Parts: sequence; structure tokens; C-alpha cells
Amino acid sequence: MPQRIVLLNGLRKDDQDLTFCLDYLLEEIQVSNAAVQVYTLGELQTGTCIGCFGCWVKTPGVCIEPDIGRDIAEAVVRSDVTILLTPIVFGGYSSEIKKIQDRWLPLVLPYFGVFHDEIHHLPRYSHYPRLVAFGLQRQPNQEEANLFKILVGRNALNFHSPTHAAEVLLATTSPDLLRSQIRATLLRSESAPSSQVMETKMRALEAHLGMPLDSAASPAPGRALLLIGSPKVKSPSTSGVLGGYLLDRLEEKGWETKTLTLRGQLFKSEHQAEWLADVDQADLLVLAFPLYIDALPALMTRALEVLANHLTSQAKARPKHLAVLCNNGFPEPYPNAVALSICHQFAAKTGLVWSGGLALAAGEAIIRGQPLTGERQGSPPVPHVIEALDLAGAALAAKQTIPAEAQRLMAKVPIPLMPLSLWRRLFIKMAGWHWRQAAASNQADPDQLKAQPYALHR
Repeated sequence: MPQRIVLLNGLRKDDQDLTFCLDYLLEEIQVSNAAVQVYTLGELQTGTCIGCFGCWVKTPGVCIEPDIGRDIAEAVVRSDVTILLTPIVFGGYSSEIKKIQDRWLPLVLPYFGVFHDEIHHLPRYSHYPRLVAFGLQRQPNQEEANLFKILVGRNALNFHSPTHAAEVLLATTSPDLLRSQIRATLLRSESAPSSQVMETKMRALEAHLGMPLDSAASPAPGRALLLIGSPKVKSPSTSGVLGGYLLDRLEEKGWETKTLTLRGQLFKSEHQAEWLADVDQADLLVLAFPLYIDALPALMTRALEVLANHLTSQAKARPKHLAVLCNNGFPEPYPNAVALSICHQFAAKTGLVWSGGLALAAGEAIIRGQPLTGERQGSPPVPHVIEALDLAGAALAAKQTIPAEAQRLMAKVPIPLMPLSLWRRLFIKMAGWHWRQAAASNQADPDQLKAQPYALHR
């Protein structure tokens, strides 16, 4: 029986000069006599994930959005090999790939388990495809190439792929060598990047920061623009809470602030010019977003693409700074390393001053979209988060980098004196209880959450 291959073409409208790589890839696949299904994502009308978790508790295993994104998720999990073709965007995927990849959440269970000594979602299915990804570069950038390969490996871990391979193709390479690279990658298997690799990436980001806050520094207050990348539409987001608290600290120092929550309509020409004008006026850009499938959510990825085109097309009157707040749904902060590294590469490419990032673990579990201070309606107190943001706010107001102490505080286990090993076990149990409660509130038996709507009997 021939292999079933799904090829997700993530080339964008301005990537037409890279389509020859797609042609070479298709030629190599066709030699194998595999059954190939190609999705040209830029030509499809697909919605972005809205972070509702309905695919876990309302329609288990199926995204609530009734569009072709459902069909692609089904095709992916039923395939033997899923191939991603994308330009490398600051070390990550294009927004076209990210938009559809974020819709893969229903392919795993909401529950957690320990795999490779890490916490990952439990598999929904007994079979997952091999994952192969080709990242395209017009000019060589080794930092972004390495980051891309780590991202693909983390995707393979989180989606329980039996094997994976990632290759970076340089557009100026000779056709014969490109074909050879593609052929070898389709056959190759690689080791997945471990938690130690991710922690090393986090430490590397810290090394890019400057000196801690100098209390003698007192530059004039500026303007800060917060871009919230959470796709949630019906409830306050953890990203919004974190970013809002940070802006409050800046306002106390005399800064002017503005907040913008990213939505699809903002990328239409009549709206895009308006928020890009806000970017031009800002001295500090703050990105706040949840970790989605090991990287930035699709709308935040799209925002970086638009911002890069805008920022690199004009002369800068004054230095503009970038700070990042990333929260994840795991018990440890290191999964945020790739997302923060992508933002760092974005800053380097666009001439922004990297002011650092804060990585929060278990964001939804401990913040729950509630204010950090005052009555928190059953949510635990988060003094370490408050202290971290206070330190970050003071540093950013002084136009300095986020201090290491703020990063350390944000990364702390949220329960005082609890060892990390115990916190990991408690997190798994708490998450299981939460999703059983969510099932009950949706009149569903907990076992229904384990439905396998796309199971293929082999």
C-alpha cells in the first residue's frame, strides 16, 4: 500500500520566487509513488484558532470552526507523513503554516503525561504521522536555521510523531544540490531536541541583555504600545492581564500607553495603516501572547511579518525597544524558549532594541484571566508574577533591559517552597481534575473527551 503524504504549502503571496523549491519537492515525492494530498494554504479560507478549547470539551477531537481546517487536521492525523514547506520567518514558520498548525490542538488530549522526562499532552490516537519540514531561506542565517530545526523537533515531540526531519534549503543553491537535500531529508530521522536544549536557548537569550536597572537613570517618559496576541474573544486573556499590569507600571512613571488586541480584520488595508501609525509613535513595543504549538499564535506571527515589512522600509528617527511576555500551559517555562527566540530574531532583523522577555509557566492555571491584585475568585495569589512585572516595568520605564531577577521570579514554581518534581506531578493531577470538571459543565462524560473521530483502522 503506498504511503499517504500530506504536504502543507505555507508559501505566501510574496514568496513566488521560492515556488521552484515546491516543484523539486513534488518531483521527489512522486518518484516514491506515494499518494500525495497538497494544501496550498494561502489559497484557502481558514479561520484562526480562537483559544476556546471547545475541541476538547464541546466537540472532543474536532475544532468547533466548520471550515477546511477540520479537513486538514483529519488528513494530517491519517497520513503516514506530513510535510511542511515554509519560508523561515525569524526562525519559525510562515503565518500560513501557523494558522493551520494552531488548529491541530484537537489531535491531542487535554490531559498530560510524562514523555521523555517532560510534560506533554497525552496522545488522542495510536498513530501519528512522521513530520518532515523544509524551511526556505533567500540568504543564509545560521541562527534562524538552527531555531527552525529545534521548532520542528519540538513539534514532533508534542504531537508524538514517531520520527521527524528538518532541513533548511537556500534558494541560491544549485538545483542538483537542492534535489539531493530534499531526497536525503525525506529518508532521514533526527533526534528530538530535549528540555536541556530549550533551557540553553533561554540562557542564550539572557546573554543578549545588558546591565540591570540603574536607579540613577531617569530618561524622559515615552510611549508604549501593547500588542496582545491571545486569540480569545469571549473572556479576558492571561496575556491581556500580564500586559495590562505592565502598562500600568509604565503609566505610573509618566508613560503614555495604548493597547491593541490582534484580530484578523486588523490586517485589512483600511485598518492596518491605523495600527502601524501607532507603532511608528511608540518608543516601546510590548508583545504579550500565549504559547501555541511551541511558538507564537498565528495572528502574532502575521503581525511580525507585517511589522517587519513596515519597519525595514523606513528610516528610524529614534531607537525603538521590544519586550515580550510569553505564557504557556505547561508546568515549566522552558517551552517558551523558541517563541522568545523568534521574537529576538525579529528584533535583530528590524533594528529594534531587544529589551528582553519574561517566560511564565502554567499561565492559564494560575492567572485565569483575572487581575493580578485584589480579589481573584479562587485563583491562587501570584506574588512572584507581580514582583517580576514590577521589576520589568521599572527597567523598561528607564529604557533599560528586563533584569535577570525579573526573569527568575517569573519562572518560579508558583507554590512557595514546593520542589519542581512535586509541582510537575501536582500540575498533571490539577489539569486532569480541571478537564473532568469542564466535561461535566458541558454535559459530557469524561471518557467522551477521549473520542477519536479521525481514527483510521489500519
